[in-house]
Amino acid sequence: MKKVAILLLGTAVLTGCGSEDSGDSNDHHASSSYIGAIEAVDTNTDTMTINSMPLSLASTRIELNGHYVDKNNLAAGMQVDVEFDDGVAYEVDLDPEIVGAVEEVKADSIKVNGQLFTFSNLDVSNIVVGDWVMLSGYIDATPKWVLTAINEINFTTQALHEGKISALNLNTKTFKIGDVDIEYSGAFLDHEDESELSEGAWVEIEGSYNTASKIFDATDVDVEDGLDLANAEVEGYVTTLVLNNGVGMMTLNGKTVVTITENTRFEDGTKDQLKVGSKVDVDLINNAGQLQASEIEFD
Repeated sequence: MKKVAILLLGTAVLTGCGSEDSGDSNDHHASSSYIGAIEAVDTNTDTMTINSMPLSLASTRIELNGHYVDKNNLAAGMQVDVEFDDGVAYEVDLDPEIVGAVEEVKADSIKVNGQLFTFSNLDVSNIVVGDWVMLSGYIDATPKWVLTAINEINFTTQALHEGKISALNLNTKTFKIGDVDIEYSGAFLDHEDESELSEGAWVEIEGSYNTASKIFDATDVDVEDGLDLANAEVEGYVTTLVLNNGVGMMTLNGKTVVTITENTRFEDGTKDQLKVGSKVDVDLINNAGQLQASEIEFD
């Protein structure tokens, strides 16, 4: 279950990702929640832009998995969960899919936590082996990771990895995420996460990756609950889609299943334009235990 600011991602995302709810630290209760990529950071005006909205960072609490991050570390492309109101960001939770030390890097690929990621349009010319990076992206219909950003960082040495569980062995307390072997015997799982640990479940793990043993030693395992995305607006890509007369289901970012109903509104496009690969902003609600799109806006 994603530990996010009260928006979602619990989601969402994205996903992903886990930070402790620190709403009590703020006098304000954000009226809006958004999960998506930072489009720009302006140190002169002390703002960041998400979803074409500049938001003040003057009183923002910024965290990565519950740990304080200085606002000077924010950069375009980073995936974030944001609580905001009236042009002010009150809480920003960094929500990368992968965090770790670079093992290999080429002009079109990078290896982190034992997994190789390829790309075609990202600049890694300043990144070298040993640097710590945050990777943002999603899993397409192939399924294959599509990276949307690679950000070099220097504010954490705790690895993080997201993805679907395979080769789960409850006796040895091991599983795989893609090519990565995970050992979780010493990890924290609350009762709900433990009961939901299963083949195909989407998880976010924290811990450390041992390049010698090629094992990721997980200290925390969170099983994503899509309903944590309710009441948030989520930016993402449609990776599967089944519609019959405009009603059906889609998967967002390769992990979050969303119901589309006759009441779903469409902005800047029509339901006939929705297809696999579409980039969208989706307003999500919990309708009788189902994650439902109240509005889909084409990005």
